Amino acid sequence: MIRADLARLGGRFAVMLGGEVLQSLFHLGLNLALIRVLSAHDYGLFAMVFVLGGVGLTLVRALAGVPAATFIPQARSAGAARALAVSFGTGAGILGLALAGLTTAGLLPFIGRDALAAGAFVGLWSLRSYLRIVLFARRRAALAGASDLAFTLSGTLMLVLLFAAGGSDVLGMSLALLAAAHGIGIAAALALAREPVRIGLRHTRRRYARLRGSLSWSLAGVTTANVQAQGQILLIGALAGPEAYAPVAACLVLFSPLRLLGAVVVNLIQPEMAVQLMRGEEGQARLRRLLGASTAALLAACLAYGIALAALFTPIEDRLLAGRFAGEPLGLIAATVWLTVTVTMLYAAPKTLLETRRAFRSLAGTALASACIGMALIALLIVFGSPAWSMVGVALSEMVVLIRCWRALAPSHGRDRPRGRRWSGLTLESRDGSVKPSRVIR
Repeated sequence: MIRADLARLGGRFAVMLGGEVLQSLFHLGLNLALIRVLSAHDYGLFAMVFVLGGVGLTLVRALAGVPAATFIPQARSAGAARALAVSFGTGAGILGLALAGLTTAGLLPFIGRDALAAGAFVGLWSLRSYLRIVLFARRRAALAGASDLAFTLSGTLMLVLLFAAGGSDVLGMSLALLAAAHGIGIAAALALAREPVRIGLRHTRRRYARLRGSLSWSLAGVTTANVQAQGQILLIGALAGPEAYAPVAACLVLFSPLRLLGAVVVNLIQPEMAVQLMRGEEGQARLRRLLGASTAALLAACLAYGIALAALFTPIEDRLLAGRFAGEPLGLIAATVWLTVTVTMLYAAPKTLLETRRAFRSLAGTALASACIGMALIALLIVFGSPAWSMVGVALSEMVVLIRCWRALAPSHGRDRPRGRRWSGLTLESRDGSVKPSRVIR
């Protein structure tokens, strides 16, 4: 039975990882292609819309994906699981429509009718991400993999045809085709699932009313994390302008494989962390080894990637980026982006452990403080320096998170505690010293 469970979980993880790799490679190739055909101004706008899409993903995940992944696996019957999927799917649909509308309204003054394509892209990307979460929660990983494959293949084909045909509105058409590809991915999953699409507003309202306490901290944590991470990137684009932001966005794309690696490591270690926390004192040595080994592995990957990128930077700038940013200090920008990514990798493991311990309040406060520091530094660096130095402000704000996460795991810390319990080092203990299991809300 244990081997069967391990094989099943390993298969689901392989499908999830394969889908992430497919999408990441597609996004990387798309960005490199757009760098060649778009002006710096238009590519900067595209990159900013992509960041907005990332913000939408996290909001839908917090308010629909988190409860779906938590409660659907615990359903006592297939009918109950479907009912939960209808409720949270309705919530995700409403959120997706709201995000699409807000994106369209916000970008309409800047990019005109292309804002409609941008809104559709953000809304459909968020919905497909939610559908993926639900399929994994219902143990239908093959359908999630089919959706990823349909999205990647259709998006690649349509964008190849677009670039081959040429045209003047490449930005708007690229966003429209991306939205269509996400729609195809959604349609493929729903068709293979062979279940009717249902909407249940009344049951959705009741379930969300019961979950408002749990979801409030989840939303607070996601919102502050968005402000701390994506908000600072958007601030650079807003203050410097799309054209000045374009080389920063191009360098961020170069480091997307490292970010993917960090996500994979987190997915690997979090379930093990939850198990060791439930074991109490017996799991402490394992937790320390897990923290040390995962952090060391990520640091080694960052160092190796940075050295390789530095050695190959000239051909990358000339060929992959096609010399589009010849007048920009790309070496400086790449160095500051590498520093930023490295710092985030160094706190990936301790932050994951704090999330597993449900220290959402502490993490939300840390993210908010980090965002305030980072945004102030970014504004000063852009006004008194240049956009090329703006990522230094992001790196320094990430160091605030790094220090706070590791300090929170020290035995003398752990101030973030739920009612009736106290945090101590790596474990969650009750007042009488007995260890309580820590359930994670993701």
